[in-house]
This record gives sequence, C-alpha cells and structure tokens, in this order.
Amino acid sequence: MKNQITLTKQLVSKFFSFLGLLMFFLLFSNPIYAQGKERIVTGVINSLDGSLFSASIVLKGTATGAVSNEKGEFTFPEELKVNDVLVISYLGYESQEVTITNNTTFIEPFLEDISIVIVAAMRTKKSSTASIKNLN
Repeated sequence: MKNQITLTKQLVSKFFSFLGLLMFFLLFSNPIYAQGKERIVTGVINSLDGSLFSASIVLKGTATGAVSNEKGEFTFPEELKVNDVLVISYLGYESQEVTITNNTTFIEPFLEDISIVIVAAMRTKKSSTASIKNLN
C-alpha cells in the first residue's frame, strides 16, 4: 500500500512538473512569436505643400526602398519586422526616420522644409587700363 501511495505521489509530481514546464514555455514563447511577425507597411508622405511625389523610403542599412506616387502614397516592397527603421527623404526637406512597432501597418510622416541660408559675397576687381603711347 505504501508503494502505491509513493508511486501515485511521484506520478502526480511528474504531471504537475510537466504542466508547469509547459505553461512556462507557452508563456515565454508567445512574445518571441509576436516579435517575429512581419508586416507590409503602406503610407502617405505629406508636407506643408501637400503630398510629396517621388519621395524615397529606404530601409535603414539596406538598399531596399520604395518611391511615393503622385498622391504621396507608397507600399514598401518587403515585409518589415518590429524595430526596423524606415528613412523617408525628399530633396529640400529634412529626412525623417520611422521605427516599426507592433501595430505599424500604415505611416503618415510629415516632412518639414529645410531652412536655407544663402551667404553671398561679391568680389570686385579693379581693372587696370594701360595707356598706349605713340612712339613716332
């Protein structure tokens, strides 16, 4: 009888150990799985002047990118992961970096004009006129 109680206790102990281990792996594998999800990102690029045609959108550290259409809309050609960084740039505007988060599927960056300071100087040169003498 004592052997049967000991055997039952061992079986119950193994069962709960297995159940606890299973719960542990399920609990900690879910966030890892969520970070591995990739998503297609779309968006519209705007400025004070309206939507920007042919703005470039590049995945930071790679040569993969997209260009916005005449309405400023784009769809990135690759699926992006959490913490990927998109660099949006357009001539005459400050570049902007957008970090992809868990919920990012649509972005709407607003680019601001670069303040331009023109420094000019004028250089004048005195012209020297030589007189020609008649040697007759």
